[in-house]
Amino acid sequence: MKPLEAFQYLLDHNQPIILTFPFEEDKGHVITGTGVCHIGKIRGGSRITLFRFNPKTLIYHLKKCRSFHANFEIKGETYFCAVEGLTVSGSAIIVDIPISLNTSFRRFLRIEPSLRSPVILHVYTPQDGTVSFPVKDITEEGLSFIARSQIALENTFMCGLQIPIDSGLVIFSNATVVYKIGFAGTDKEAKKPDVLNEDILYGLALFPHTKDVEKLRSYIVNRNLEIKKKIREGVQRKK
Repeated sequence: MKPLEAFQYLLDHNQPIILTFPFEEDKGHVITGTGVCHIGKIRGGSRITLFRFNPKTLIYHLKKCRSFHANFEIKGETYFCAVEGLTVSGSAIIVDIPISLNTSFRRFLRIEPSLRSPVILHVYTPQDGTVSFPVKDITEEGLSFIARSQIALENTFMCGLQIPIDSGLVIFSNATVVYKIGFAGTDKEAKKPDVLNEDILYGLALFPHTKDVEKLRSYIVNRNLEIKKKIREGVQRKK
């Protein structure tokens, strides 16, 4: 679907757009914030007006961004795109219509744990025994973490997740590595400001027990509500 056609559909059917943007939860610790808006007007086929932001403080965070991402659903298909060319006009934001749209296949909510209350991944390795890593982001079916060097992992292995609920709940799950990205060169080339040159980003698929899925889902939902509350209240904690 072409971007202009998609945005015209959203306007005609008064459908919401989910926006994601960088949100500084703690000083130097940037996570993904979310909010909702609607299209108010299509301007000449190249720009659109976004308004009716929820929460209302969302516009305060967006106007400080050079770009953010839009996610929306049309006829059962989920799309996402980068949004750039921001111009703030009162309680609305005028942006460029992107050149293209991407199809999203993500089924579950993804959140980033708090810096103050992290989720910790524990894995067994033949050379180092048990090693632990703070989780970068997590869903019901997977997570990512950053290692300072390569680690030896079996094709399928058991891992432990320490979750900051119930005084440090620990659940176990089978896991597989679905991607491993090395960051050689400069931070700019890596395009991830929190990843050093020698870092390796691992992505794992998780296969927890049904009862453990419920515990994991509870944490994710509550963490998402916590982030939304901070955005709504305009919280930018400073040390």
